[in-house]
Amino acid sequence: MKKMKIWIITDLEGVAGVFSFEECSSGKRYEIAKSLLTQEVNAAIEGALEMGAKEILVVDSHGPGGIKIEELHPEAKLLGGRPIPLPWGLEEGFDAAFIIGQHAMAGIEKAHLSHTMSHVNVQNIWLNGARIGEIGIIAAIAGYFDVPVVLVTGDEAACTEARNLIPNIKTVAVKKGITHGSAISVTPVKARKMIKEGAKEALKMIDEIKPYKVKAPIELIIEYSESGKRLAEILSQRPGLEKINSRTIRIRGDDLLEVFKKWRA
Repeated sequence: MKKMKIWIITDLEGVAGVFSFEECSSGKRYEIAKSLLTQEVNAAIEGALEMGAKEILVVDSHGPGGIKIEELHPEAKLLGGRPIPLPWGLEEGFDAAFIIGQHAMAGIEKAHLSHTMSHVNVQNIWLNGARIGEIGIIAAIAGYFDVPVVLVTGDEAACTEARNLIPNIKTVAVKKGITHGSAISVTPVKARKMIKEGAKEALKMIDEIKPYKVKAPIELIIEYSESGKRLAEILSQRPGLEKINSRTIRIRGDDLLEVFKKWRA
């Protein structure tokens, strides 16, 4: 059995039992939500270990943080803090990537808690003409390092988004959006069982899932919302960033990672 290195990046809005943006940022429900996410990650780790993983890095990608390290599986390491610079540890070389607790991109119908990077400031993102969300951004940066994203868990809309982007990817839907703010969720215990099995199935299919590669030249366009208009203006002053209109900026280049770094530096 191959001894694999697995890279796991997390978010919080796509976790079973999490129903609002409020519980993803503060208060007692936030602490509960972090525990729910950490246990879903642990389930994925358990599945990976059973498939022969020897090293697992977890990247806590949720804005104010979503992982409770004291509850994290002891065989994993955690990349946390803010800001976490690109490329999020991927330069160390990994065999496969998991995305756990993910939501769909902004503007998708019946996508629970959907947004792209910010549920307040960003309207749309296009990469080489294709509209993408956080799944696409993560997959593209992982693909830059030849790492395939083999598993995505979250709501049904996020899973559909992942399957449309990456052929043969394994997805695990732990809830179904009814509206942007409401969903039907499986129980956390059920979600963990599903995720553990999903991780094992994904790694069985690893040779059938290719890294998501974006060919140069690279064009990244970010359209901000009205509330993010000031941020677009500030960013447009950076070298290499071009202002398209009052809410939209463009970045061009031959190297995908450097293009993203110009935006997220």
